[in-house]
Amino acid sequence: MSFPFFTCGGWFYWVDRYSYSGWRIQESIWTRRCRLLDPFNIKRAAGSFELCYDTLLYFLRAWEADTQVKKGVVLIHGLFQRPSSFEKMAHHLQKNFEPIIFSYPMFRFSLVKSAMALNAMLDRRQDLKQVNFVAYGMGGLILRQALMLNPAWLEKIGRSVFLAVPNNGYVWAQKWKDRKWYQKLLGEAGKNILPETAKELFPMGGDFGVILAGKDDGKGFLPFFKEDNDGILPVKDGRCEKAREEFMALNKTHFFLHQDDKLIEMTHSFLNTGKFGRGVRIRKEQSYTNLWDN
Repeated sequence: MSFPFFTCGGWFYWVDRYSYSGWRIQESIWTRRCRLLDPFNIKRAAGSFELCYDTLLYFLRAWEADTQVKKGVVLIHGLFQRPSSFEKMAHHLQKNFEPIIFSYPMFRFSLVKSAMALNAMLDRRQDLKQVNFVAYGMGGLILRQALMLNPAWLEKIGRSVFLAVPNNGYVWAQKWKDRKWYQKLLGEAGKNILPETAKELFPMGGDFGVILAGKDDGKGFLPFFKEDNDGILPVKDGRCEKAREEFMALNKTHFFLHQDDKLIEMTHSFLNTGKFGRGVRIRKEQSYTNLWDN
C-alpha cells in the first residue's frame, strides 16, 4: 500500500520507464521498485511496473485525460538540472505537443544506459505519431547515442532543438578527467562529456537546430577559456555543421536558456516550422554575431 506524498520528481536515483500526459512511472536504480508520479510530482502508487501502470490507467479514466494520438516532444535535461526546471517550457510547448520530460540518474548512468532507457520509454508509447526533442547539455549526447542504437521509434522522429549541447565534448573535462575530485564529483557523467566520447557518436542528423550562448567578444563569461563561452561551454564545442539553423543568444548563461521567454518561443517555432522564427535573421558565421536586438 502506498500513501500520496510530494517528491522532487526524480533526480539522482530514478529513471523514467513510462510517461503519459505528465504522469510518469519511475524505477529506482537501487531497489528496482517502481513508483507512479502524477503531473504535480505526487507519488500515487509504488511497487511493480505492472501495478503502477494499472493505477495510471485508473487515474487517466478518472481524470478523463486526453487519449488521442498526438505528437510528443521529449525534454532531456543536462547535468545539474532538475527535470522540474523544464515545466515552464513544457507548459508553453503543450499548445501543440505532449511534453515528455525524460529523467535519468545523470551521475550514475553511462550514455549507453541512459540511451537504452530513453529508447525503452519511447518504444512503450505506441500511440505517438511523431516524436520531437529538446535536448539540453549532456542530454544531446544521450539523444545521439539513442539514435545510434537504431530504436523502433526512429521512423517517427520529427524535429529536434539542441540547447547548449557539447557536440564536440567539453574541453575542460579533458583537462581535469584524471583528478580524483573530478571522478568523485561527476561519476559516469565525467566520462560521458569527454571530447573523446563525443567523437565516437554519430553526428546528429535530420531536421534539427542549435541554440548556444555567449558574449561574442572572444572572451565569454569565463576568460580563462580564451574564447567565447556561456560560462560552461565554449561556443566552438557546441557547433554542429549539419544543423538546419543556428542561433547565438547574447549575455545568456549555460543553465538558464530553457527559462528565457524568447528562446522558448524560438524552440516552439522550430519544432512547428523548422525555423526559429520569421523575425529572426539566421546566419552561419564563425563569430556567431548577435542575432536579435537586446
